[in-house]
Amino acid sequence: MRVILDTSIVLGESQSSFRYFSGLIPHLKKVPDLNLELVPSPYMKLPEAWYSAQQSYQPLLPSAPWLPQGKIRNALSFLKKSFEQTRKKKAFTRSGEKSLFHSFFYTLPPSPEIALVTMAHDATVEILATELNLSGHFEKHLKEKKESLQRAKRIIAVSECTKRDIAQVYDISPSRIDCIYHSVALDFFPAHNPAKSHFNRPYLLQVGGRMHHRNFSRLVEAFALGGFQKDYLLVCAGEPWSTEETHLIQKWGLKDSLVLVDTPTSAKLRELYQQAEMLVYPSLYEGFGFPLVEAMACGTPVATSKNGGSIPEIAAEAALYFDPRDPSDMAKTLTALLAKETSASLVKKGFENVKRFSWDKAAEQTVACYRRVFSE
Repeated sequence: MRVILDTSIVLGESQSSFRYFSGLIPHLKKVPDLNLELVPSPYMKLPEAWYSAQQSYQPLLPSAPWLPQGKIRNALSFLKKSFEQTRKKKAFTRSGEKSLFHSFFYTLPPSPEIALVTMAHDATVEILATELNLSGHFEKHLKEKKESLQRAKRIIAVSECTKRDIAQVYDISPSRIDCIYHSVALDFFPAHNPAKSHFNRPYLLQVGGRMHHRNFSRLVEAFALGGFQKDYLLVCAGEPWSTEETHLIQKWGLKDSLVLVDTPTSAKLRELYQQAEMLVYPSLYEGFGFPLVEAMACGTPVATSKNGGSIPEIAAEAALYFDPRDPSDMAKTLTALLAKETSASLVKKGFENVKRFSWDKAAEQTVACYRRVFSE
């Protein structure tokens, strides 16, 4: 079986695409009859361990970020894209060999001759467009997503919630969709006591993006309403503050209580989890939610949304839940989780819950999905 993994979407170590392929590729490489190939990322050098799999395609023409914006740059960019697309098609369709293209983020293979398996991560934009005023902002993405889902021989959904929502929104038969959970890297499980915290106060932790559905503004409000700033920090692991976020933090008088850890490495993120009092995950909707299982693997209790898409499916009974649209309820829940007995109970439940998620199992189910496509 020749399978081409679209690792061109991997942006950096902190991204979900990196977590996914880091967990999956080592297991796929063990399958004897699987001829695995990678599409290199233009954004970063992929780990050497991945490259024992063959590269199916390597860009030939260099990038020119120094070239000024304008007609010349646009024309050269178009020519480069057309040239590389032709080379990709030849590389992917060599020798008439039957091939499968595993798309992580709705990318189409360059030739209709190549079977497509595409990932379905969530239906956040489709479900929350009106509430978050997102209409019109994601038209191109949704068009590409729809085309990829409709063209795919099979779809891998990352949760049962995502499977249901994708089937309903895009009128796709559930029989074409396989639910395959993500997992968490083994090095997130605590093998030793974490290093002493670098912060001057104990802290609550927020991980990942903060835009739109991640509900950051209500988290900041809940932190202020609960008076947590007197004894705790709110540490946010992700990208730099936006101008809007800076104004929000100043509005609530939390300039000295919110700390940003800019795009941490996996090792740093693991350290942040292990030292935190809790993970707070206030998202309005998730297709899976990597931070939930990462925190549980690190022995960190979780407070999260009770009606946030797949969140109750993934966190199960191993989290304390709040209404993500009610900052007052959020604050009460965070206060409750700071109680040692409650926290210890959830840590224990978290260790049990995270056993449901395994990259071994995910790889086995993914290969079964591939075999179904090749048998058609």
